[in-house]
Amino acid sequence: MTTPETLASLGRAQLEPYLADRRWFGAKGREVVSITLRDVAPLPDTALFLACIRVRFADGDHTDHQLPLALRKTGDAAEVITTINGQQLVDATAEPEFRKFLGDAFARDLTVEVPDCRWRFTPLSDLTGLGDLPNKLVGAEQSNTSIIYGDRAILKIFRRLEPGVNPDVEVGRFLARTGFRGTPALLGVATLHASDGPCVAGMIQQLMPGATDGWAHVLARLRSGDDLSTEIAALGAVTRELHAALASATDDPDFIPETTRREDLDRWRDATLTQARTALQLLAERQPGLPAAILPDVLRVLEHAPSLLESSPAPDDVAGIGPRTRHHGDYHLGQVLHTADGWRIIDFEGEPARPLQERRAKLHPLRDVAGMLRSFAYAAAVGAPERAAAVEHGLRTAFLTGYDRTLLNTRDDPKRAALLALFTAEKLFYELAYELGSRPTWAWIPLAGITAMLPAEARR
Repeated sequence: MTTPETLASLGRAQLEPYLADRRWFGAKGREVVSITLRDVAPLPDTALFLACIRVRFADGDHTDHQLPLALRKTGDAAEVITTINGQQLVDATAEPEFRKFLGDAFARDLTVEVPDCRWRFTPLSDLTGLGDLPNKLVGAEQSNTSIIYGDRAILKIFRRLEPGVNPDVEVGRFLARTGFRGTPALLGVATLHASDGPCVAGMIQQLMPGATDGWAHVLARLRSGDDLSTEIAALGAVTRELHAALASATDDPDFIPETTRREDLDRWRDATLTQARTALQLLAERQPGLPAAILPDVLRVLEHAPSLLESSPAPDDVAGIGPRTRHHGDYHLGQVLHTADGWRIIDFEGEPARPLQERRAKLHPLRDVAGMLRSFAYAAAVGAPERAAAVEHGLRTAFLTGYDRTLLNTRDDPKRAALLALFTAEKLFYELAYELGSRPTWAWIPLAGITAMLPAEARR
């Protein structure tokens, strides 16, 4: 019989090879010194365990991750973490029995408790019969793991565990109070109460049957040669409604808008300059190995790097810019759903690599706009490479028409246009550094955007 004590003996040797291949394990490239299994809760009359792991690094830091476990006799060898007493140990989310347990747990308002911790599955609406529905894992592996129950609900299991308020749940609850209907309803929350304090382990939301993620939808329409102007303008409009809802608080200090200060503007400019220096240095280092087709743009950007840094776009002062508010934080086409009755916005967790405090911080909503505009650049490059510039311009124009027409012309609102340009520049240089490190053949996409920032004479 396998007990929690047997599982607790597992360590780095058994777990690290498995973690290295998981996209949700966001600590790749860091030197791991130990991995320990903790907060192990066996589920009665099953070979299933709720469990977490703690990964310690050479720099003294650590991260906690959720890794529910299951023992089985046979199955796909690619899913196996290790073998214990002749049985395969696997991630329990691969097992229909575990997925059914989670659905039942929410329906029954269940608490699973062991001496050092407890999991609480809290329904926020009637979830009767959820565990009896057909269930399946969402195919694409992301930073979290999602399970679909029939055509009723989708459960997101947070892999990275951090004590404190989870912004995805926090924002979902807040938006429900505002009456905003542009995001799926929050139906339940799973909380882990452990020695480090409570943290959100999962959330369950209304499923939108027939919905397509925005990236796949826009690519398909571009490849078909369809006109997307009306749809993208509608996305701009729902984004404006989202920002209005997030700025509507009058009695919740975590959401009440705050005045944008000069030091905020300086901090945003400094962040862009820091990102630019990092990306340009990496570009110089990686230049010899980049595809020959993009070398003219590479050389052009490197030649004019000093002027790029000196002429960082930003407003002269904060007057008329508008307040800092809560915002989406990681806004792009992959974070919206296209449904039969309009767009829905999802995933308010923020950028997973950023600390929880940063992801909950108030910032200017135009940072979301910059993220979506850059997503259009990628969609145009992938979906219509022969006419990417024209398609990107069309998508950008349609979105800003729906969001705020004054941003279409820098003369109509020069300060906010300059702030949007600043956030867009930050995103461009972030993309360049990311592509150089992960997908060098894609570096031409942010390079094209950075080249467009150069003076006209430098682009010739």
